[in-house]
Amino acid sequence: MEVRIILFVIIIYFVVRFVNRYLMPILKITKMTHHQMGEMRRKMENMEQQQQQKQSKRVDGDYIDYEEVK
Repeated sequence: MEVRIILFVIIIYFVVRFVNRYLMPILKITKMTHHQMGEMRRKMENMEQQQQQKQSKRVDGDYIDYEEVK
């Protein structure tokens, strides 16, 4: 009976150790990556909105600089 309890405790110890060493960092990295991707997506949407606002402000007849292609 005591041997079973000791084995159970040892197995639980190694399972917890494995989870803390290998699975938790992977989950943290995944969470950070999703967060950063969402942040990048929001920044891109803001940039697109600003681009659209700048383009909508352009009035017909405005002079647009261009470079001649040779």
